[in-house]
Amino acid sequence: MPEPSLLDYLKAVLSGQQPPAVPPLPRGKGSRARAQVHKPAATPRRGRAKAAAPAFTLAQVPWRSLGACVLFLAGQILLAPPGGAVALAASALLLAAGLAAWAYIEGEWSLTALPAAEVYKGTPTFRRTPLLAAGLLFVLTLLLSGSNRFNTLNVVCWLGAVGSMLLAFWQPGPRRPSWRSRLAAFFAKPEFKLSISRWSLLVLLAFGLIAFFRFHLLSVTPPEMVSDHTEMLLDVLDIQNGKTPIFFERNTGREPLAFYLASWVGGLLGTGVSFLTLKLSSALVAFVSLGYMYLLGKELGGRWVGLFALLLAGLGYWPNVISRLGLNFSLYAALAAPTLYYLLRGLRRGTLNDFLLAGLCMGIGLNGYTAFRIMPLVAAVAVGIFLLHRSSQQVRSQAIIGTALLAVVAILTITPLLRFAIDNPAVVNQRVLTRLGQAERAYPGPAAAILASNVAKGLGLFNYSGGTLWVAGNVRAPAFDPLSAALLLLGVCVAVMRYVRHRHWQDMFLLLSIPLLMLPSTLSLAFPEENPAMNRASGAWIPAFVLCALALDTVLHSLRQRLEGGFGKRAAQILGAGVLVLIALLNFNLVFGEYTRNYRANSWNSSELGQVIADYANSFGSLESAWVVAYPHWVDTRLVAVEAGNPGRDYAIWPEQLSQTLTVPAPRLYLLKQEDTLAASTLQQLFPQGVLTRFSSQDPSRDFLMFLVASDN
Repeated sequence: MPEPSLLDYLKAVLSGQQPPAVPPLPRGKGSRARAQVHKPAATPRRGRAKAAAPAFTLAQVPWRSLGACVLFLAGQILLAPPGGAVALAASALLLAAGLAAWAYIEGEWSLTALPAAEVYKGTPTFRRTPLLAAGLLFVLTLLLSGSNRFNTLNVVCWLGAVGSMLLAFWQPGPRRPSWRSRLAAFFAKPEFKLSISRWSLLVLLAFGLIAFFRFHLLSVTPPEMVSDHTEMLLDVLDIQNGKTPIFFERNTGREPLAFYLASWVGGLLGTGVSFLTLKLSSALVAFVSLGYMYLLGKELGGRWVGLFALLLAGLGYWPNVISRLGLNFSLYAALAAPTLYYLLRGLRRGTLNDFLLAGLCMGIGLNGYTAFRIMPLVAAVAVGIFLLHRSSQQVRSQAIIGTALLAVVAILTITPLLRFAIDNPAVVNQRVLTRLGQAERAYPGPAAAILASNVAKGLGLFNYSGGTLWVAGNVRAPAFDPLSAALLLLGVCVAVMRYVRHRHWQDMFLLLSIPLLMLPSTLSLAFPEENPAMNRASGAWIPAFVLCALALDTVLHSLRQRLEGGFGKRAAQILGAGVLVLIALLNFNLVFGEYTRNYRANSWNSSELGQVIADYANSFGSLESAWVVAYPHWVDTRLVAVEAGNPGRDYAIWPEQLSQTLTVPAPRLYLLKQEDTLAASTLQQLFPQGVLTRFSSQDPSRDFLMFLVASDN
């Protein structure tokens, strides 16, 4: 029987006739399934029945996606040194990428969506008076900063210039009641209620777990200082003695932020000029900046991506180690994260306020660590990629204006340092010129070939080898644990898939930002053996962990979507929790096990020598009647002074100078390297009444000798 149309049915009803009969549905498989879906459920006697959960079938299992994950992990495990099976690992990784692509074609992946555009529709305005004030104060700051000294006048002009520039272009938001009316309304309430959402509680718990990882055993991990710590502590001591340099010229020159921060932390917490002060200052900055990992992940994939990025970066051994070192290394990633967040959000929304904040963060970062100088290039590439995409048409003019404001605010924020750079370009660029240029050493080969090799090695930092700098990580071992490294490879695939489908400019930038942020390491053309350097490339972990988070979120949501109902939800929850727990355990062992052992094996035990001198001074001797007999390639004797509580002194004395200590009244204490038989015999000849003993270190290879002269009689 022919099926009547909807028009035939309406005509019959309106004319009062009997509507035509509807033919029965065919008996095919698809029709039978549709009938089951639309069939109303019988109502039980008590309440309404819940919809029956769909039956689980093996066909629902996303085996291609899960197979890709397993193969990425297997390839990473096979690749990791020592004894990595590179050929077999490469085969597994290529097969994993192929499975991931197949899963994409078959629709197994549930790709994470980006936030909506939220284009700013207001007309940008500016205030003329603050703008003129910013220009005038900028000129005054330049003129008043020529002596490489911060003083009250140039600091006031400097901060005034930055503040005036922000005020001149800050765009007002929606009108809100004044703070006085809000405060009055708050206290007018008859009762106060405190509420917290489940999500906020989850984020707070994540920060609590990360705080444990970042501050656990901070005083002893890493266990010893190196010579870079000496130079930094001497600069902190100069600040506490009243000096206020803009650029610190010791140790080939460094930017000022880390030293003033350490001096402030040492004074606030009472830790003084010590290794713990350096550790606390760098660890606190790195911990606070993790909030921007959450915001950046949320900007690029939603709140779950933000939470995963926060946890992966907070628990990861590489960021943890860099934050614990107490050097200015941690400032690279700590200030690159907010710069990237405000920049990407400003480009997406076209809001000038975000560009102003990005410029402020960029300027602060340029005052922090030399590697951060690559950030203007990274920002320029981000803006260029954005402008090349069709999605930029609505906010293109705002993006161009915002980028110009970003640059101006960044310049204002580095004005004192800019003046020193104008006066002393060779001093400011010494570190760059000796690595990128040939100021210290000629290139060991063609520059293009070295750069290509450096880039390849740099990209292998996450999955294969982090280089040979034992201070900043485990030597010739991947910078990521096996699970995070596998997630990174999958995240690259996910970002490519999302770009192919939606052409989001953020995905292209996310992929390109990793080699860009590694340039401070890969541009070491004169010393290619220093690449990869986990300290100079530390900014690259920001997009890398976002990619890891994007991969984890995609896997879990795909699994939940394919395995419908409560089973899929529980499977995703169990898998996600298991992955995060395993990552936490792996990284805990990497930091407090493998890294700590390797660090102790490579560093000298200056803390033990310093403690011996401190105990001697606190019992019957003094800090001025102790010496460390110098020996080639042994402990930094300035560090011994810091550990003894006498920073600023150098305890070194050469064997031929030992007779000069005869004028110092007894008691006297001399510390010697255990192989230094010449110094031991010299001391025994000078002081026959002296006593020579051995100090047993935690590491027997670090034992040293103690020669005590209790009396001259």
